[in-house]
Amino acid sequence: MAQFLRTATPMGDWRSFKFTHDESGVTYKEGYIYKIQDTIGVLILDIQYTSQGCKEAKEIEETEHGVLIYHAEKINVLKLLGTGEVFLPGDKVYWSGVQGAAVTPNYTTGYYWIGIAVAAAGMADEYVMIDLKGDKASLTEPL
Repeated sequence: MAQFLRTATPMGDWRSFKFTHDESGVTYKEGYIYKIQDTIGVLILDIQYTSQGCKEAKEIEETEHGVLIYHAEKINVLKLLGTGEVFLPGDKVYWSGVQGAAVTPNYTTGYYWIGIAVAAAGMADEYVMIDLKGDKASLTEPL
């Protein structure tokens, strides 16, 4: 997880907003995808370090604050593993709408289109670099 958090930082043009977690009994984890109101993005939290100088894995609970990056030219996100879960640059990226779930290149009814892949990712890769457009996410199959 530590490697992912280091690479989750968006590159290029990115946009975010601060929010208060209001979902009772659900923990949000840094680096995962969440839907806040009508916007989908990756949760980023304040950087905190252990006494040994390592970045702490961070989570938030109800009433705590987080930052949602909803637009990023390049950001690594968790992808589903397995057959059929291969991305090529330009492939559409879909997300199930389940808080914290991974992305897939395969459209399924009810999934959100949240952007495009900007780098290849194979079946065994845990992450894919995408152009995230969570402020324009769509539930319909794009043309």
